[in-house]
Amino acid sequence: MTPELVLKTLQSFKLTEGLTMDQLETLSAISSEIVFSEGQTIFREADVGEFVYLIVEGQVALEIYIPSQGRNTILTVGPGQLLGWSSLFPSTNKTASGRAMKSTQAVAINAAQLREALEQDHDMGYLLLWRISEVISDRLKATRLQLLDIFAPSQQANA
Repeated sequence: MTPELVLKTLQSFKLTEGLTMDQLETLSAISSEIVFSEGQTIFREADVGEFVYLIVEGQVALEIYIPSQGRNTILTVGPGQLLGWSSLFPSTNKTASGRAMKSTQAVAINAAQLREALEQDHDMGYLLLWRISEVISDRLKATRLQLLDIFAPSQQANA
């Protein structure tokens, strides 16, 4: 993907709506295209992340390890969605593993450079961090519901 195509792709995400062309160009300069093959692990739970991803095509399963149950998918992320938000917080480890469910194309944004850009441009920082906060809130709600299903007493136990 050329730098021009990365810029055009960034413009198509809800996350970046309302950014100026200069702000989009700043993001584009620290971004690149990446493709993950089906089944490829993108990051592991407890890793420290280097990138934030915007999914262009494909699907990524977010999985957590539960003792006595193994790996459980708690959420699936698809086109137009943010992946790897915890990379924005330098001392935060990944809260789940990410695995491509099928071939997945994404825009990878260098998290350290993004933090720096958000510190330099407070307007962009405010807008993006507010939207990322909404993503985090939605993910927490979805994870809570999924975990309620995982840990709910089985129907057989009640019989």
